[in-house]
Amino acid sequence: MSQSQTMFSWTKIVYRFFGGSLLILGSFLVIFYLSAPFYHFQEPQLFEGSAFYNPYADTNAKIEREVQINLNALHLADVILNGKLRINLKYYDSLVYAPLSLDISNFQFSHRFADSSGKLLNFYRHGYGFTGDQQLCIGSRKVIWTDYPFVQHLRHKQDILDKIDRHCDLVALTDPARSYTQEELKYLSGYQLMEVTNTREESMSSWDMALSYGHRVYLLLSNLETEGENINQKMVHSNHLFVKENSIDALIESLDNGHFYSISHPLEAPFGRVAKLQYVSMINDSLVIAVEPQAQKWRFIGQNGLLLQTIENTDIASYTLQPSDAYVRTEIFFADGSILYINPINRQPIHDEVIRQDLARLDSVKTAWMRGLYVVLIMLFTQLIFRWQIHRMRKQ
Repeated sequence: MSQSQTMFSWTKIVYRFFGGSLLILGSFLVIFYLSAPFYHFQEPQLFEGSAFYNPYADTNAKIEREVQINLNALHLADVILNGKLRINLKYYDSLVYAPLSLDISNFQFSHRFADSSGKLLNFYRHGYGFTGDQQLCIGSRKVIWTDYPFVQHLRHKQDILDKIDRHCDLVALTDPARSYTQEELKYLSGYQLMEVTNTREESMSSWDMALSYGHRVYLLLSNLETEGENINQKMVHSNHLFVKENSIDALIESLDNGHFYSISHPLEAPFGRVAKLQYVSMINDSLVIAVEPQAQKWRFIGQNGLLLQTIENTDIASYTLQPSDAYVRTEIFFADGSILYINPINRQPIHDEVIRQDLARLDSVKTAWMRGLYVVLIMLFTQLIFRWQIHRMRKQ
C-alpha cells in the first residue's frame, strides 16, 4: 500500500470518528430537547386585597447586615475564555465567613460558606449554554447539570426552574432583561429573586413586569467584574438585610421574605454619610418611608413600571395607595450618587401572609404522548438509515 493510500485511509478513519461523534452528540441533544416536559400555564393573578404586605414591618427588632455578591464570570464560557472565576460573598459583621471550598460538579462551580455555628451555605450559578439564561442558586443541596444550551422556550425555562427550585432554598434569575421575554416573565414561577448586575431601565422593567403579573419577587444587586473592573459604570452594589440573628438560616429567611433593601453606590463618591433606610411603615393606605441623610429625589413606581409620584429634598416621604395600585416600590436618590431600591409593598387578602404564585402545571398526558411519538419517529428514522446503509453496502 502506497503512502498516499495509507494517508487516505487514516483521513477516512478520522473523518468517520469525528462525524460519528457529532452524530451521537447531535442525536443526544435532539432527544434531550424533544423529551422536555410540557406544561399548562394558568393565568397570573395580580396583587389584590384590602391588606398590604410590608416586608419591613418589624425591622426595628432586627439586626441590619450588609451583603455584597461579587462575580467576575457569569458562566463556564467565561472561565474557559478568561481562565478564572470568583464568586465572593461578603457578609459584614461576621455572619458568613470566607469560602471553605470550591467544587466543580456537573460543569457547575459550587461555593461553600459557613456561619459561626458551622452551618454550611452552598450556592452556585447555573447555566452554561449560549442562550444567556442564568440562575443563581442560594442554599443549594444538589448541583443540577441539566441545561438547554442552544435555544430555550417557555417550557424549557420552566423545566430548568423546577429542577433547580427542588434542590435550592432560593433561586434568582440573573439579569433577566438579557434572556427572558415579557411573555416568559408573565408565566414563569419557581424563583424568588431577580439578581441584577446593572440598574439600567431595562433591568428595572423586567422586575416591574414580574411584579405587575403578581409574582412576589425581590431585587438582589450583584457586582459583575471583568479583569478586575466593575462594568456597571463604576457603581458598587450591596444589599442590606434585616435579620433576627447572625446565622445562615436568618440570611435565607431575610432574602425569601424581602426583609432587605439594595443600594447602588458610586466608587468615586465623595466621603460623607452613607445612605441608609430608617423605616418603612404602612399607616392605613399611606406608605411612609424615612432615610438618612436627606434624599434629593424619591420615585414611587407602580403597576407596569408607571411613575406614580416624585418628591424632592426630604428625608421622609409618603405615598397614598390608590385602589388601582397593586404594588408600590421606591427608588431614592442621594446627593453623592447613591440609589436605594426598596422592595415593594403589595396588596393581598390577609396581613403578613407570604404567598407566591405557581402557575405551571405539568401536562403529564401530553408529555407522555409526545415522548411516545418521538420514540416511534426516532425508531423509524433509525430503521431508514439502517436500510439505506445495507442497500449502499450491497451496491458496493
